[in-house]
Amino acid sequence: MDDLPDGWTAIEVKQDFTVTLFVFSWALLPVGFMVLMALSTRYAQHRITLAAVAWLMLVLAFATGVGQRRSSLLEPRIQLASASLVSAGTALGLLWGLDMDAWWWVAYGLIFGTVATMYVGLNHLASCNAPVLRTPWSAQTPLPLDAVTSWDIQHGRWTNGRMGSHRFSDGGICTLYGSVDNETTYLCLEALTPAPATPPYSDWGLEFSAFIAASSTDLSDE
Repeated sequence: MDDLPDGWTAIEVKQDFTVTLFVFSWALLPVGFMVLMALSTRYAQHRITLAAVAWLMLVLAFATGVGQRRSSLLEPRIQLASASLVSAGTALGLLWGLDMDAWWWVAYGLIFGTVATMYVGLNHLASCNAPVLRTPWSAQTPLPLDAVTSWDIQHGRWTNGRMGSHRFSDGGICTLYGSVDNETTYLCLEALTPAPATPPYSDWGLEFSAFIAASSTDLSDE
């Protein structure tokens, strides 16, 4: 990584995937029974019920992981896992609602695929430990939009939450958001990438100095 831009400080990202790992490991238990059910004709009437239990536990594991990071649903690996999870849930709903137990193997295949895509996606998410950059920012100061290129900006003024996002050339996501710490408002940049793979600041699509200039002007006026 390059040296920090002037006026910006780096703070450690806060995430803990212990609960996610715990729930995901328990979700693998009914998935393991699904493998046995797929190879045997015994208790065939419980195939869909078992698949539904496994799916619900996978949803819980997915939510505990994805909910920890801003814009995680914009990450390609997480999007693939989301699509797989939704497809499996849709298949289960149709099989149960239309009484199509003979097609149980469709839901089983989708759930097995969901386990694989979730593992890849959540493992990548847990490895995204790039530090967050932040700088003090007045809530009344508008963003210098002329200093932001290739960004999707949702809020042009400070808000306590996500304000915009940017996709790096390698598919990674960077999020612009506002936060409050000890009654001080900050503007933060969070790159959803592993620290060693974080692109240089010149590829972040914004002029760091323009943000500092805008912030310094308003803070001095106050």
